[in-house]
Amino acid sequence: MNDAFGRRLDRADRLLGTLENGLNLCAGVLIFALMLLGVAQIVLRTVFDAPIFGYIDVVEVSMVGFAVLSIAYVQRVGAHVRMEILVSRLKGRWLWLTEMGGTALAAFIVGVLIPYAWRHFERAFDFGDSTIDIELVTWPAKLVVPVALSVLLVRLIVQLAGYWRLVLHPGLEPVAVPTIQDAAAQAETEIRLSDSDRETAR
Repeated sequence: MNDAFGRRLDRADRLLGTLENGLNLCAGVLIFALMLLGVAQIVLRTVFDAPIFGYIDVVEVSMVGFAVLSIAYVQRVGAHVRMEILVSRLKGRWLWLTEMGGTALAAFIVGVLIPYAWRHFERAFDFGDSTIDIELVTWPAKLVVPVALSVLLVRLIVQLAGYWRLVLHPGLEPVAVPTIQDAAAQAETEIRLSDSDRETAR
């Protein structure tokens, strides 16, 4: 069967995945930097009685980044929290229809949230909103939200196309959609990985 649509979808999935990986890396670096800052804060406050001025402000602004930058990556790999009591019992076209419905609902909600997040950023930018202690501008952090949600919306649209392809042709190999393992398969995979780690340690 000529699956030109599947090939184009796979190409789009890979291109978008590169962007998502980059945002996920940024979130990881941000978390690591905040961990180092937290250690420095504890040492300076406890040992030298000299806490970092504006520490709370920096953490408050930075939290937005690692909270939303990875959201599209998590959606791509299917690592978000899912309620699979019903979905895990479905197979074939019914499974893909259900997944497609859930994805369409998520895309609708994200599409509604993006304009509000953008207006929130615009207000902060226009009014020069800043934190209380060190007057750190907040608009860069607020800009992260609509940007991350926009990437998530594109991911959801790509997944919708992937599910639609599978609804039409359930026998095709899944492309641009997360393949969710059931509990038994996940446990087996984790056991295999832990055994591999032990072998490597030896």
